[in-house]
Amino acid sequence: MTTGACEKLDCTVATTGRCLISHPDPLSCPHFRSGSDVVELSVEVPEVEATESIGDDEVLPIITVGRTFHQGIELGADDAVEIMRARYAHLIGVLGSTDAGKTCLLSSLYLMASGGTLPAGYQFAGSLTLQAFEDRARGLREWEKGALPTQLVDHTVLAHPRQPSLLHLAIQEKAANRRRVDLLLTDLPGEWTDNLVLRAANAPSFEFLRRADGIIIVVDGKLLVSHQQFVEVQRIRQFIERLSTNVGIGRDVPFVLLISKSDEIAMRMPESAIELKEYLESLGYRATAVSAAAFSRLPNEVKSGTGVFEAIETLINSEPIGQNGSIPPATSTDRSFQRFKS
Repeated sequence: MTTGACEKLDCTVATTGRCLISHPDPLSCPHFRSGSDVVELSVEVPEVEATESIGDDEVLPIITVGRTFHQGIELGADDAVEIMRARYAHLIGVLGSTDAGKTCLLSSLYLMASGGTLPAGYQFAGSLTLQAFEDRARGLREWEKGALPTQLVDHTVLAHPRQPSLLHLAIQEKAANRRRVDLLLTDLPGEWTDNLVLRAANAPSFEFLRRADGIIIVVDGKLLVSHQQFVEVQRIRQFIERLSTNVGIGRDVPFVLLISKSDEIAMRMPESAIELKEYLESLGYRATAVSAAAFSRLPNEVKSGTGVFEAIETLINSEPIGQNGSIPPATSTDRSFQRFKS
């Protein structure tokens, strides 16, 4: 029997004998290392830690393989596939226009998790994109005279304008079963939402969300109580209609309407938000409206992070809809392939 380990994070080949990325023989995987934990190289190597004599005159360089660490930047599709092969991951689309508050939502969630201030019953269980989260939250660490800056976080700019980036965050329940939940959260520029509203031809950029476990549409609460509310409601309705008709989001995917900056509107749920929720339900979707304050400008009245985890928890605890449209009874079976369409 071949013994060894894998340099890929979370691979269990050492204990289960099964390769994380489905190689039939672990020895055929480039990431597998034998029990000796060394790799013999017959080509020139720039740096070596030692040499091994294998004959009177021939010396072959060897290197020792240590633990490898993820770069911590955004994940692409290939990275997400590897995570999903190892265990179930909840893909959540976080969508909305420029300045709606999407990146603030993600940064607030990360700071609550890493700072140990998640709601009772949950704790931070790691992230493969720590640097990406830190980059987004950088502005929050540069307050002036104790006041929040006008621009809390930088606008999202993708390295590849046609491919989404994903942020990874794992949380774990403190209850008896200690369920671990891996989240893959999109961070898309607001221009993607705006472009889909303008042209249905932009729908292919969102097709990866057909696999989503849930979608959060972030709407600026201040706009919903301003003189622009009717224009904003019409824009969001158009966006929802595009997701349904042109992208093809299934009716089994639950939605959360997250009303951002609610601390600045006294945490009221605007009537126009209820109208948008009802519009989603009229299309056959399950929808929840949540008032949120990712970073409160009135911390004495509204705590920062209010509503943020509620939106996430709503989606990860949402039961899948059965083929007849009903919600099946809870079971102990694994949902690992629940959202994959044949």
